[in-house]
Amino acid sequence: MKYTAKDITLIALTGALTVVIGYVFYIIGSFLPVPGHKFVIFAPFLSFMMFIPVRKIQRIGVMTAVSIVFAALMVPVTFFMALAIFLTGLSAELTAFLLFRDYKTTWKMIGAVAFYPTYAILWAFATARYFTGNAIYTLVGGWTFVIVLCLLIYGLGLLGGYLSNRVIFKRLKHLDESRPRNI
Repeated sequence: MKYTAKDITLIALTGALTVVIGYVFYIIGSFLPVPGHKFVIFAPFLSFMMFIPVRKIQRIGVMTAVSIVFAALMVPVTFFMALAIFLTGLSAELTAFLLFRDYKTTWKMIGAVAFYPTYAILWAFATARYFTGNAIYTLVGGWTFVIVLCLLIYGLGLLGGYLSNRVIFKRLKHLDESRPRNI
């Protein structure tokens, strides 16, 4: 994966903004009394943020690169969270590659970034259960709950990607059109 300086800057900014703004969503998500509650709040946000570099760069590997930055910033909080973030990016990228092969259309980009929060919940549960030994996730729900939650998270991820496209890129297009051209 070879990126330009502009691409690297966008990837780094997205990773950093995801940490900073994500902290606010983390606090808001703490008020929901449902297992996996933070991911219900995080899903639209994560795919909203991930859509920006995916749309601007349009190459496979972008979600993994953002996840590396995001994970590196989260290592001081906990290594296991950073591991889950890295594995999330890698899994979402691999799934997007297998299903879509590229990011040449908007619907492929939206569908791809929706996998990011979906894998985030799966890797967070797996990391909490198998790496840290936190048994709380084995006591609640079961496979039916996990499948329903993943479908809900994927749907919210689609919403986040769609909103990112409508809000961010519609505004950027408007700014480009109103900018005076040099002759």
